[in-house]
Amino acid sequence: MKLGEKIKQLRNNAGLTQPELATKANIEQSYLSKLENDKGSPSFEVIDKIANALNYEAMAFIESLDSNYVRDNLAHLPEVAEKYTEMRIAKSQKLKNRYIMASLMIVFGIALVFMGASKALFPNSIYEYESIGEINKNETLKQYISSPIRMIDENGKEFRKRLHDNRSRINEVYKLSDEYLGESFIENISPEKRRVYELKSSAKRYSNYNDIFIVLGLILIVGGGFTMNYVYQFKD
Repeated sequence: MKLGEKIKQLRNNAGLTQPELATKANIEQSYLSKLENDKGSPSFEVIDKIANALNYEAMAFIESLDSNYVRDNLAHLPEVAEKYTEMRIAKSQKLKNRYIMASLMIVFGIALVFMGASKALFPNSIYEYESIGEINKNETLKQYISSPIRMIDENGKEFRKRLHDNRSRINEVYKLSDEYLGESFIENISPEKRRVYELKSSAKRYSNYNDIFIVLGLILIVGGGFTMNYVYQFKD
């Protein structure tokens, strides 16, 4: 809204005629008429008088006008120029903050899409591993197999003795893993003991959290893109 339009609007809202407002503002009616028709270039003092007569603060009155109009027609006034500079700095900082927010939205959105697509947090498979019992340091990793151990040339008598001794040592332990650890892996329990875990089974499982991550990520990317486009459109 232009200055003249604003004065006329507020004057009508207040139920004042031009002569009445001119008297309250202590200015000539003819000059007020020119201002209402946007044919004059008032000083800040005149604007202050008119604003006070309409129960307004001068700067609040000016700030209610169209920003482009203020820039083109009132920015030459020292008081307005100072305020306009403050407003421009504030607008620039606001746009800068929105740009940073948009960038973070896009980066975070890409991260969510990547995590959802790669199933990094919620894998779709689960693996079960089993260990029969503990193995001493001086024993082979084949200690609990149910056949003679060829690598040490185990004979029949030694084989039967090993099976007999193993009965009291069997202590099954199971581990579940979200990632594939191979067909078997070794876990050291102490400097003298260890366990061999063998893969017993694997199963597929579906987690809709991965899909949620992808959808949220796409929403953030799109929202960040729109926000960044807004910043570029209004940066000037």
